[in-house]
Amino acid sequence: MTERIGISPAELRGIPLFRGFSDEEVQRLAELFEPVGANEGELLFAQGEAAGAFYVLIAGEVSLRQDEREVYLLKPPCLIGELGATTGILRHCRAVVGPATVLRRIDSARLHDFCSRNPDIGLAFYRALLGSAAEKIAHDQRRTAEMREHIIVTQKTMKGLRDFILESPDSPISRRVHDALEGLIQQNRRANYRVEPPPALAAYLRLDDGRVATVVELSRTHVNFRLTGALPEPNGEISGVLVLAGPEIPVSGRILRVQGDRVVLVLDLLLDEFAAVLDGYLARVQMFDFLV
Repeated sequence: MTERIGISPAELRGIPLFRGFSDEEVQRLAELFEPVGANEGELLFAQGEAAGAFYVLIAGEVSLRQDEREVYLLKPPCLIGELGATTGILRHCRAVVGPATVLRRIDSARLHDFCSRNPDIGLAFYRALLGSAAEKIAHDQRRTAEMREHIIVTQKTMKGLRDFILESPDSPISRRVHDALEGLIQQNRRANYRVEPPPALAAYLRLDDGRVATVVELSRTHVNFRLTGALPEPNGEISGVLVLAGPEIPVSGRILRVQGDRVVLVLDLLLDEFAAVLDGYLARVQMFDFLV
């Protein structure tokens, strides 16, 4: 990897986050960045580790990967991991350095110390960072809206095909096609949309045996939770209390699937008052993905 000392203000100005700063402010921010001595194929950071720095990609490329799948191939100039580094959240992917890559790094602690000693620049930096996050959310919302429209069209088409099969004479394949369509239609129902509880609205399942399981996904009909110790058997029945960042509701249901320490529970029908509590919680979690 080609090495240079520091990062120039011109290189920083190529990144939207720093465009609102004066020449003097950009120069002072540029002095905070240090060269990164990573070679091709090495990790900048691993999935699941605490974010303690963010990076500026000046030349080359960096691959962001989840498991074995490449999510994005980053090209310069761009920031890498700035939101994670300033909030301390865990990395959602790993970053792999590409060929002839030039990177600069700033530690979160060093940035926070600089901002505390220079509140005017610090306030402008975090305001710009929040604006960048808002733009990302807005882009994600547009893409999500497009996907939702595609799902609606697909759902209507599948229902039309299902009805056509029901109205047509039976054939050797009609039952199989009908069942496949019906399964997809039920899976795509809005009630089956699952959310991941964020740390600020963590959800738990307190089982009747006293153990507490962490909920990792939740919908109106399913609970996906992580449990230590003895795991229930598939198709078994369990019950407990669902703790929804404050409110609690009694639940019961059938175990659909067990994989590793993850268990998927299909909920029994909830009483209206408890269903309303769950709907309210799901709406609060969904608001984390919505920019007003």
